[in-house]
Amino acid sequence: MFRKTINIILIVTIALSLLTGMPGAWAAGPPVPEMAAPIALLMDVATGDIIYAKGENEQWAPASLTKIMTLFLANEALEAGEITLDEEVPISEKAWRTVGSRMFIEVDTTVPVDELLKGITIVSGNDACVAIAEYLGGSEGAFVDRMNTKARELGMNKTNFVNPHGLGDPNHYSTAADLALLSRQYLLRFPQMLEYHSTLNYTYNGIKQQNYNGLLRYPEIDGLKTGRLTGIYNLIATGQKDGYRLLAVILGAQSEKERETDAYALLTYGFNNYQAQKLGDKGDSHGNVRVYKGKGSRVNAVLPEDLSITLLKGETPELRAELPKYLEAPVEEGQEIGTLVVETRNGEKRYPLVAETEIPRGNFLKVFFHSIWLSLRGLFG
Repeated sequence: MFRKTINIILIVTIALSLLTGMPGAWAAGPPVPEMAAPIALLMDVATGDIIYAKGENEQWAPASLTKIMTLFLANEALEAGEITLDEEVPISEKAWRTVGSRMFIEVDTTVPVDELLKGITIVSGNDACVAIAEYLGGSEGAFVDRMNTKARELGMNKTNFVNPHGLGDPNHYSTAADLALLSRQYLLRFPQMLEYHSTLNYTYNGIKQQNYNGLLRYPEIDGLKTGRLTGIYNLIATGQKDGYRLLAVILGAQSEKERETDAYALLTYGFNNYQAQKLGDKGDSHGNVRVYKGKGSRVNAVLPEDLSITLLKGETPELRAELPKYLEAPVEEGQEIGTLVVETRNGEKRYPLVAETEIPRGNFLKVFFHSIWLSLRGLFG
């Protein structure tokens, strides 16, 4: 009787595996390495998909990870032509007196923007942050206002900045999810900055200092930023392997070694098991929808942007479009009219489909007769 029961269990288990198309262990994906830090996140930079997250929405002191926002705004100013790399920035006494990690700028001198960016990225200079903030914002406080405005624009809704460098303050906080969002946008918009972030040492004013990011000893790692307050070690690390870029956020580690071990383990896990796959280009059609009461009879449902997603290596996703039975004019170009459903081993993801073209409202007669037709259609099912 016992042996018969075991056989039944085995048969049921095999049947369930066949029905689901995969064994239970595989459905859960490859095992994630253990994280010592309380907060950790791994993101695919190309897609923005989060591969792994632990405590990602918990508010935390970002420390010098704050400087990514300072660098973001400085690069926006460069991109807009508001400043140039060789532009000289005057150094105030406030900037000169800023405590913590410094590049050792001197009061009543001027320093080129390019040198200040190196001082922030390579040696995490708090003094350089204040100097660039005062120059771009008119004052440190006005620049911080710009930091918070940009945070809201990027969707960093659980972040608040009170300074441009990250020195401790109870009202200065962020989350791993917000910092990953910021870092991804920074990498996509200003990839040239990785040349600075990956530099191993920097000398200014006769003082040579080392980059705090110990992971730069690995050839695939080329950034991004470290952060430290008393007893708290943070790190955002990024790198690419075979053209595939990932970023890892570690918050609250107990040592430099711990933050580096966790970050490198996450990045290695991602490189070994995942890939970004492009599913379509902007404007690709996924069917069309009948349009009533308009000057056109059908409109294509297309992707509003290029679409890529993160997949386990070797996985082939299934795609299907969910479209309405019909639409009523007017239909605006770019109006959301359907959904592209992408089924993967990790579940289902949904992306908008929009109208390819505008369909203006038709003349009185067309609207009248189509209204009657739609009423009859509704009446008789």
